[in-house]
Amino acid sequence: MRPWKSRAGQIVIPAMLLFPTLFLFVYLIYETAKLSREKIKHQFAMDAAAFVEATNYSDFLNRTAYVNGAFPMRIFEQGYNDFPFECEGKGDCSQFANKNPANPAPNYAEVLYQNGIFPRSRSGKPGFDNEDKWDIEYGGAGAGRNSPNPTIPDPVVLFTHENGDQSYHPWDLATEVYKLYFQVFSLLGSVEDAQWQVLKRLTKDSNHSFLQKSYWLNTGDPASYGSDYAANWNAALDFKTTPHCVRKLVYHGNKYTGGSGLQQYHVAKTDPAVDLPDSPGCSGGGLFQMQTVDQGSINSLSKPGASGYPGLSLSLKWQLPGKNYFNVDFGNRPQDFKNGAPELHTTVSVGANNPNAKVWPDPTPKFQVRQFP
Repeated sequence: MRPWKSRAGQIVIPAMLLFPTLFLFVYLIYETAKLSREKIKHQFAMDAAAFVEATNYSDFLNRTAYVNGAFPMRIFEQGYNDFPFECEGKGDCSQFANKNPANPAPNYAEVLYQNGIFPRSRSGKPGFDNEDKWDIEYGGAGAGRNSPNPTIPDPVVLFTHENGDQSYHPWDLATEVYKLYFQVFSLLGSVEDAQWQVLKRLTKDSNHSFLQKSYWLNTGDPASYGSDYAANWNAALDFKTTPHCVRKLVYHGNKYTGGSGLQQYHVAKTDPAVDLPDSPGCSGGGLFQMQTVDQGSINSLSKPGASGYPGLSLSLKWQLPGKNYFNVDFGNRPQDFKNGAPELHTTVSVGANNPNAKVWPDPTPKFQVRQFP
């Protein structure tokens, strides 16, 4: 057979057309995968950074809830629940009866609670492990504290004149209780102030250093991209807290004045009122009592936002790789993107999965971080 009539090698001609097309297709897949890998890497870095940053806020909110409620409740109840308030033969103090049926005698814990000195559970339950909501509040004279914007009387009355009238409540004991009261709330103020200083240094004061480092260390981008992320966080959240403090305190107690019979003791009062030393956590001076967080700040961290998901809606323009195999530089094609550059989005919430998580009132330390990438 003549060579020009032979069919051998005829596959070469379509192969010369097919193989270049196939290689172009392979390169297209490769460049697409490279672009997708970069986007996934940046999205992961953004999600991780937001989660780490939100955890700082959830930790602060949970610890503040403990300082406002559970800590003072445990200290005063355990310290004075079995300490009798003696009034037999002098007056009727059944209103201060112990809630424990095994020991119904009036006690100092009940007196202090009704005088508004410390908070406790309305239901009287000793534990909260299985409770979605901790019903901790102030009683009696302290009822003004049981609101998102608490009002604290100044001076605080540790023991009233009636307490001394209706019982054998001694002056020296009242003074000892005052000393413990100051030590407890001074300590709580120190704890809360330390927590607040840590939160500020990790977030706003350092321009969200953890957020920035977590982002750009996972991407290798210039540090300026972490600064952009921090600015985006600041624009989405203005976190505000308010410490509540008191400057003066009054207490009453029975003092020995001589004479005969019951007239040997008379009710005395601190006069003038005791000036309470300044404690940490009170920028304007006074003794720390509690810390509240602006409801708008909590709403920003937990209520549905523009994304439809609860929490902070965050966005960030990210760094595209350089020119690809096809010599296309996406970084210099703003017309291809809605906002002039590719953007990443994430939403992070604190407390949205448990609406009963609160700082005050009903301080319930169940703030958790949840993310919607």
